[in-house]
Amino acid sequence: MPSVIPASTLINSSISNDMMNSPTNLRPTDSSVPSSEGVASKHDSQLMQHMFRAFVGKALDDKSSGNVAAYEDMRRQFSIRPDSKDAPSSVQIQNLLSALTCNVSRLDSSCSSLITSILGSVWVSRDESFVRCYTKFLGHLLSAQSTYMPLVMTMLIQHMCYQSNSLAIHYEHAHMALKYVLDLVPRAHSYLYSCILEEFPYKDESILAQMTYISNVLSICEYVPSLKGPVLHAVIDKIIQVDVEIQVELDIEDDEDSDSSDDAASDVLTASALYERHAGASEDLTASTLLNDDPLSPVDTKQTLLQLDQLLYTLFSYLSKNLNQSRDRYVVYNSLIRSFVNTVLKTFRCRYTQFLIFWASQLNPEFTDIFLGVLTEVCLDPSQPYTLRISGAMYLGSYVARAKTLEASTIQIIVGLMTRWMEAYLDQCENELSDDLISKHSVFYAINQSVLYIYCFRWQELRISDETDPMDPKPAEWLPGLEVLHRSVLSRLNPLRYCSPNIVHQFARIANHLNFMYVYSILEQNRKGSIRDGLETIDSFFPFDPYRLSKSSSIVQPFYNEWRPVPGMDDMDEAEDEPVSDYPLVSSL
Repeated sequence: MPSVIPASTLINSSISNDMMNSPTNLRPTDSSVPSSEGVASKHDSQLMQHMFRAFVGKALDDKSSGNVAAYEDMRRQFSIRPDSKDAPSSVQIQNLLSALTCNVSRLDSSCSSLITSILGSVWVSRDESFVRCYTKFLGHLLSAQSTYMPLVMTMLIQHMCYQSNSLAIHYEHAHMALKYVLDLVPRAHSYLYSCILEEFPYKDESILAQMTYISNVLSICEYVPSLKGPVLHAVIDKIIQVDVEIQVELDIEDDEDSDSSDDAASDVLTASALYERHAGASEDLTASTLLNDDPLSPVDTKQTLLQLDQLLYTLFSYLSKNLNQSRDRYVVYNSLIRSFVNTVLKTFRCRYTQFLIFWASQLNPEFTDIFLGVLTEVCLDPSQPYTLRISGAMYLGSYVARAKTLEASTIQIIVGLMTRWMEAYLDQCENELSDDLISKHSVFYAINQSVLYIYCFRWQELRISDETDPMDPKPAEWLPGLEVLHRSVLSRLNPLRYCSPNIVHQFARIANHLNFMYVYSILEQNRKGSIRDGLETIDSFFPFDPYRLSKSSSIVQPFYNEWRPVPGMDDMDEAEDEPVSDYPLVSSL
């Protein structure tokens, strides 16, 4: 290989037209290639940059005249991998970029092959000086040639995706370039969200790929606040896909187990079994699974559970920062509410994603009021679809029962709203005849069931007398309006027959023990009727049943109201007592 020519000789020779017309002068193997070792002064560096600008200008002029040799040679410099034997140096590529930056007005669609090569070149792993030069080129290019906007934005977002050889600094370089482009070219904002959606990893990609991309996308929201709402919705939508997949797989496994069992009750999925299965799967997983680059198998429940746990933990961490101290906390929370109403509330078999709003709504009393207002409106508004109202009733009952930060006054207000609605409904519909009560009055049954569920968990808050001893024979004073339950269970609509048998059973035991209501005679009549006519009940899905994902549970647990046995029940009854939702539930869980 020829010896390196001193910078002075190189610069002087650059004046020669013969040299400027030769495309090979840009190849690293040529003796005329600028070398960082040969640049002895700032003056020499400026002359070298002038030489590259002259070469780029001449190459573009020749291309316009039909001679593409120099243009193609310049394009190939960006296509060569840095680890190739004939790869140009970073200094040479940087000088080319600087020269091209001064000629961006000439890089129209006829130069698309050059731009494609530049965008496909390796840049995030180079030094800071190169990255700044590359970033500056992108900004100037888009300012002058907006037709390249989709290509540039897609390339930048693709650098947010996981690569096995990527380092943290590489993602920092990508963020720096994206922020520069967005600040310099406001029009780029209109392409950003669609590019983010397009590059989202598929749900069967590795856990690390999912977490890397979502973490980077959430980081983008820090310097593009207008994206917080849309990105939050998109991330939640992706998490829901994983969440629902887990429930489908568990249902399939449960069906297979039930086929091999002679137990008549084996076709009913119990909540406790479901949680044990989740907990057991989480314990079996190791950190090595997280680093596994292989795509997840659609039926690998253990890996899917870990993936969901990690994704939720990432989003919990992001929301914690944005909902506690951020000036945009109300914007973020309202976006979370919209995602809940538009997606989570309407999603069947969603098991864990809803705990995002469960937790977030308890960070601030105003957040709690907003969430309860949304649930109450969905549940009690007759203009809403009945399926949405039933889901709203289940969420409302589960939230009031399980949200640890709720004050007694708030619980009483919500139960009062529900019982007043029940009373008004009975006034209007109690005497209506129908061959299919459960279809016609499904919302009524759902709200009844939620009130029963709340009573089992919150009976202490529903007592307004000063008496705190449940064994005291003195009659307790209960929340005004709660007596509508007496009327409801004795009505022709007979909610105790159509609500979940497990919830009804638990309510009967607690209500009897606390001298609130005796319903065992009604249950016996319903039992006989069920034997004769068959048993049909509404869904008993309570979305805030115990949270069993190992890592993210540490965030949820401080806000979660665990089941507490009722004091004073005899030992035999106490041994049977479990949280209402830990009794066998229908397969809709």
